[in-house]
Amino acid sequence: MKKIITSCTCIAVFMLLLAPAAFAESQYVDDWIGTWTVTMDNRTKVTWEVTDTWVSESGMSHIAYGVKSPGNVEFQIYYGTFFSKYTYIEASHDLTIWDLPQDPDLSKNYTVLVPNEEFTKFTTEPGPYAIKSGYKGTNKLPCIASYLLGDDDPGLEKLRNYRDTKLAASKVGKNIIKIYYNKSDAIIAVCEKNPVAKGSLKLILESILLVLP
Repeated sequence: MKKIITSCTCIAVFMLLLAPAAFAESQYVDDWIGTWTVTMDNRTKVTWEVTDTWVSESGMSHIAYGVKSPGNVEFQIYYGTFFSKYTYIEASHDLTIWDLPQDPDLSKNYTVLVPNEEFTKFTTEPGPYAIKSGYKGTNKLPCIASYLLGDDDPGLEKLRNYRDTKLAASKVGKNIIKIYYNKSDAIIAVCEKNPVAKGSLKLILESILLVLP
């Protein structure tokens, strides 16, 4: 029992250490971060890579920033607490909320996105962009452990076993797993820019492996 408590504590500490480096700033648009496969009205498919978010000091305006491919078209998903809607507009990431159209009639400039409760799929309301629906990618998920240790490290199997037999057995554990995979991509990006951070996180992960059952 003591080992399990110690292991859970280590995992929690690891997640807390990782979170500040990659957590987005908005409770409203953070869930948009990730890779989306999007179906257009003409049934063609595009990919959205949503990587970052921003929230105004007042907390009234929230933005997720993404790139649509093919074409590398920058877009923003805007959530205003006044309208309580997620709206899509193809605009440069350099444009601030004050530069974006503020017309009360959102349908003139934005397409409204309606996500499901799990934030894994969305549909749209009629708007200027010919978007029909989308779903969050479920292919190979980015994994910070694989990145830090290497794909062939035997410790990965130990971590996966702990994930599947211990963490996945509780609601809290499932939430930790969800956060882990949602944030791994962003954490990897931080490590790519900061080798010292990468080395430190690797040492923490190796320490956790020592105490896992």
